[in-house]
Amino acid sequence: MDGFINLLKPAGMTSHDAVGALRRIFRVRKTGHTGTLDPQACGVLCICMGRATRAAEYLENERKAYRCELTLGLTSDTGDIWGNLTDDHREEAVSVTEEEIRNVLASFQGTQLQYPPAYSAVRVGGKHLYQYARDGEQVEIQPREITVYRIDPVRVLEEPGKVLFDIECSRGTYVRSICEDVGRQLGCGALMSMLVRTASGEMRLQDAVTFEEILSAVSESEGLSPEDIMSARRDGPFREDMSHFLTPVDEMLSSFGTIQLASQEAHKFINGGKISGRVAEVSLWNTEPQNSRFRNIYRIYGPDGTFIGTAVRNPDSGVLTADKVFFR
Repeated sequence: MDGFINLLKPAGMTSHDAVGALRRIFRVRKTGHTGTLDPQACGVLCICMGRATRAAEYLENERKAYRCELTLGLTSDTGDIWGNLTDDHREEAVSVTEEEIRNVLASFQGTQLQYPPAYSAVRVGGKHLYQYARDGEQVEIQPREITVYRIDPVRVLEEPGKVLFDIECSRGTYVRSICEDVGRQLGCGALMSMLVRTASGEMRLQDAVTFEEILSAVSESEGLSPEDIMSARRDGPFREDMSHFLTPVDEMLSSFGTIQLASQEAHKFINGGKISGRVAEVSLWNTEPQNSRFRNIYRIYGPDGTFIGTAVRNPDSGVLTADKVFFR
């Protein structure tokens, strides 16, 4: 069970709990995810299983895409409908026009500084911001640079006070904060009332699997009820192959390009040795942006085409230095 699972996280579950549930289901100790999704949000959550956890840092800057519903005229302490309401300006919101809303949404496209919400997982001084907020403590919050690659209205005011829009943005973008900022610019306040993550890097919502699908497959394989699967200690391998739920590590790193090594060089690579550029011919070039810190990372394959790890390629000499060895 080494790879990534495209999980459709249900609303009402934390990302941490989703990871823990899959850890129990698949009996894999090393698990993680590549980007927290708010508890009340649903959609794509990229789960790392087994040795794939070592590749999580490669995916840290992947773009995320969401469909969001914004409600005009209301504000809350959390920036969404699930917090404590702080103001009600629905009467003022009635006068806001569709054109004004579209213009304000369009103004958020591009690179900008954003203040994360007080109720968020951002750490300051070793504590999460939400911990300070729950304790009633004031803490200085520094803005962070984010990029909104596109923001497209889907339905505007087809329901009173409701705006549905799609957004594609960089890692660390808080859509709640964008909703609040839209409300401030319109002068009537706004909050997020629904959020679905539709994509995380290469993973898409239409390809995501649910807990129900996973539990059904494991239940059929093991002859156990879903309740027993979640609670019982089970030893030994699955009776059936469960790897169809996984995306292999190398498929998630398609922008890194590829280099295939002969047997002797592959053995040397696995043991941490540097590989001469004369015997490390690039078969597919790295397509990461020029300013990416992964611009010179390549996927390394053995003589039989098996993915074995990643390496840093010196752009001048072509020499390969092992970065991560996944399979020996």
